[in-house]
Amino acid sequence: MWCCDVGPGRDRRVAVIFAALTVLPLLLSASLPAQAGNLIDEIRLGASKHNIEPRGQDVEYGLELNAEVLFAPVTSKTGNTWLDALFTFRPSIGVDYSASGNTSMLFGDLNWEKKLGNGLFYEIGFGAAVHDGALVNASPLEIRAEFGCRVNFHQSASLGYDIDEHWRALLTVDHMSNARLCAVNTGLTHGGLRLGYHFD
Repeated sequence: MWCCDVGPGRDRRVAVIFAALTVLPLLLSASLPAQAGNLIDEIRLGASKHNIEPRGQDVEYGLELNAEVLFAPVTSKTGNTWLDALFTFRPSIGVDYSASGNTSMLFGDLNWEKKLGNGLFYEIGFGAAVHDGALVNASPLEIRAEFGCRVNFHQSASLGYDIDEHWRALLTVDHMSNARLCAVNTGLTHGGLRLGYHFD
């Protein structure tokens, strides 16, 4: 099973998922009829420093590649400002692939965006991630990050700039942990730059 094994087979499967999330949205957006073209709202690609948490950089390090697909916004029109803001979001799926052979993850989030003016915006995301890292180390002498649960919470925060009507750049930090719901909770945090392409 993809989420539970390690080694070269794991790396190939994660690479395939990364490639699929990169290529399929482009193919779908090019082939969908105009009235269905809003199914995919935006795609993003980027690179991050893998694990920017100081306590874990000795065991999880290197380059992280990111691909994310954001779908058409879910909107609310209750007339209540707070409820409309809470229930207006974009669902997404994505993958963080460790190019150094460390922990990779597949995640699904709900994303809230707020315009700041002059092309600037910020975005927060919250959801879940399934990863291929260790749950609990088999030996006290084993030097590996341990994440407790196979499925953990996933959060992200981005500060972005709209380059034009289609292209945007984002500085993003994303984090995976289990909120101490499992035996151990090392946590994993990435930070880096992404480019997004927004479809009409």
